[in-house]
Amino acid sequence: MSKTILLVTHEETTASDYGYVAEYLRELGHTVIHHDVLRATPAYDGFLEADTNFPSLDGIDSVIIFGSFTHAYDPTTREWVEKEMDFIRSIRERGTPYLGICFGAQLLAEVLGGRTIKADRMEVGMITFDATAACPTAPGPWFSWHNDIVELPDDVEVLARTDIAPQVFKAGNSLGVQFHPEVTTELMNEWIRVGGDELTGNYTAEEFKKEWETKGKYAQAHGRELIDWFLTVEPVVVS
Repeated sequence: MSKTILLVTHEETTASDYGYVAEYLRELGHTVIHHDVLRATPAYDGFLEADTNFPSLDGIDSVIIFGSFTHAYDPTTREWVEKEMDFIRSIRERGTPYLGICFGAQLLAEVLGGRTIKADRMEVGMITFDATAACPTAPGPWFSWHNDIVELPDDVEVLARTDIAPQVFKAGNSLGVQFHPEVTTELMNEWIRVGGDELTGNYTAEEFKKEWETKGKYAQAHGRELIDWFLTVEPVVVS
């Protein structure tokens, strides 16, 4: 059955922050709607005005919210972050399936009563993790780039974690993943161009690219498997 899926991205520059996901969904016969919260240009500098006029959820079957260089707890962006969390609350209130990726997962964690805190070190590069039998994703390899940790309430099911942070968690028909299943070579190179300063002292661009060359095709295959699973998630009937 064809679905209409809303993709929400941040800081789009010369490469789309949803990677291959929109193209893959269209190949499967689905309709894609895209909303940019922060619409940057290739030469942007500093913080951007956020567009939190999200599309109506009428007719939307599923929502995927992607990553951001913004931190959920950053006071300089907190005003629009809270508006985006209100949007996630409305998604859950309607019973619409939700997939949060990295920043999208961190906002979901806070909506669920948790929080995001700064990690002692970055989790960057191609990672694998320990997963429960109920986890809908492969244990890796996955593309990771973050320096935050989600802390979750006891009633939220953690399905996978590394020694740094929870990687997959679930509440009803909402799923959060800390890694980036959407990444392409083009998107990785763009993130290195725009935010490569974050890697200083942790990882080099050359190390990143070399790992991606050997493991990226497996990560993308796992990402498509995750999307296939997410498309089977049913809406919750709200009385």
